[in-house]
Amino acid sequence: MYEKELPVLLVDDDADMLSVTKLALRNVEVFGMPITLYTAQSQAEAIALIHSNFSIPAQPGALLNLTFIDVVMETDTAGLELCDYIRNTLKNKFTQIYIRTGQPGVAPERAVIDRYDINGYFTKVEATPDKLYTLVKTGIRQAYFTGLTLTLFNILQRLILAADSRDALADALQRGWSAWDVDFVIGYVMEDRVIGRGRDEQALRALASELDAQPGILLGNDGDKYVVNGKQLLVKIAGGPATAPVAHVVIGYAPPADFVIPVIYGYAKAIAGLWKKAR
Repeated sequence: MYEKELPVLLVDDDADMLSVTKLALRNVEVFGMPITLYTAQSQAEAIALIHSNFSIPAQPGALLNLTFIDVVMETDTAGLELCDYIRNTLKNKFTQIYIRTGQPGVAPERAVIDRYDINGYFTKVEATPDKLYTLVKTGIRQAYFTGLTLTLFNILQRLILAADSRDALADALQRGWSAWDVDFVIGYVMEDRVIGRGRDEQALRALASELDAQPGILLGNDGDKYVVNGKQLLVKIAGGPATAPVAHVVIGYAPPADFVIPVIYGYAKAIAGLWKKAR
C-alpha cells in the first residue's frame, strides 16, 4: 500500500527471452496492484536502471521488489556480478533475486545459492508462465514484507535515540518517512501533536476522527483497533498507563495486505510507549 508501483526488473541479453517473459507476466497483479516490468540487457544497464529508477536517498535499490537475472550476458559471470553488486555493494537484502539461466553448467545451483544470497534458481526451460507467475506473486509479497519491516525498524531506531523529547520524536518521525521519498498520505495524531505529510494538520485530524468513528477490529485487550476503508487505514492505540493515545493513519495506493496490520500495530504501539515517556 506504500508504493505506487510494484517494479520487476528482467535482466537478460536475449531480447526474445525478455519479450516472452513480458508476455507471460502481462496483467499480473499483487495486492490488487499491477506490476511494472523493466528490462536491461547487460550488467551495466541494470545497475544504471537500479540507481535511476529504484533508489531513494537513504538506500539505492530500495524500491526494487524483484529481479530475474541471467548469468551469461556480456561475460560468463555478468549476472553473478550483478547479484553481488546488489547484495554486497548496495547492501540490499530485501530485493528478491532469482537466477534464470540457459547454461546451468556455468553456474551450478548450489554454489550460486550459497555464495550470492539469492532467493531462487531455475533454468530457462523451466520458466513457464505458471512458474513466473508464482515467483512474482510470492517474491513481491516477501520483498514488501521485508522492506516495510526494515523501514519501520530504522525509523524506530531514530525514535529511540530521540526518546527523551517529544520535539525530537516528532522530528525523527517526520524525517523517517520523508526519507522514503514517496507521496502517500501518512499521519500520526498524538495527544498534543499531529505529524504527517500529504495533508495539513486539520485534514489529518479529521481523517483520524472519521476512521475512528467506524467500529473496526480490536487488536489485543487494551482497546486498540484498526479500521480499513478502501485504501485508508487507521491503527488506533487507545492509550493507557504505559502508552499515549496514538492514531496512525494512511491513505496508500492500494488496500493494506493482511500482513501489514500486525507490523504497523507493533510499530504504532512502540511509538505510543515512547511518546508517553517523553516530555
